[in-house]
Amino acid sequence: MLNNQSVQGNGGPARVSGLRRQAGMTLIESMIALGLSMFVTSAMVVLMSNSLGTASKVIQMTQLTDELRNTMSMLSRDLRRANYSANAAYCYANSDCGIDGSATQSPDITIVNNSCVTFNLDRNRDGNASTDDAGAFRRRVVNGVGLVEMWIGNSSPNCAASNANWVGVTDPSFVDVTRFNIDDSDSFVISFPNEDGSTVNQRSRRVVVEIQGRLVRENSITRTIQDEIKVRNDLISKV
Repeated sequence: MLNNQSVQGNGGPARVSGLRRQAGMTLIESMIALGLSMFVTSAMVVLMSNSLGTASKVIQMTQLTDELRNTMSMLSRDLRRANYSANAAYCYANSDCGIDGSATQSPDITIVNNSCVTFNLDRNRDGNASTDDAGAFRRRVVNGVGLVEMWIGNSSPNCAASNANWVGVTDPSFVDVTRFNIDDSDSFVISFPNEDGSTVNQRSRRVVVEIQGRLVRENSITRTIQDEIKVRNDLISKV
């Protein structure tokens, strides 16, 4: 075999390049390379899976938060207006409007077992407090899932009744409301003497509402929101 040897020919010296044998990858090297490739690929798959899972949980948490906040917004809006009367304008320069009949007051807010609240407000703005203006919110458990319901009836709300006058505010197929707590312990009463010798009591009401919920299909995703509601219309009574 020729190997970089010069051969003298008629045309002068000539160099002939010999062929060299090239070694390839051994079986062990191939297996190591394949293992490293599989390890890197698996790590990338796990990383992508975790990223997608985290993104999905963030989306679900946002949806749960929106559901609870929408419920809290509806409840807060009504409770802030509790005891509202369209005749409140007659209270201008008349501190006795709540007790002299010029502005009819609605019944006070009532909390039942810290899980149901009833109230009245002059929805139709006729200046009269009636059962047509009643409102309420409560938590009820149906088929093991808690939901918040709102009263839409034309009679006094019954926190224990299960009828068509209660409609769901939260979606029980999506959210399980595990806690619905209502507390008005921060409310207070101010008493002051009246000109006729009687005593006027003015109750300022502060209601703290806490709603806790979790996803029905993913119990590990939970959310708790709380709001402190200042009722704008104080309740006045004369004794």
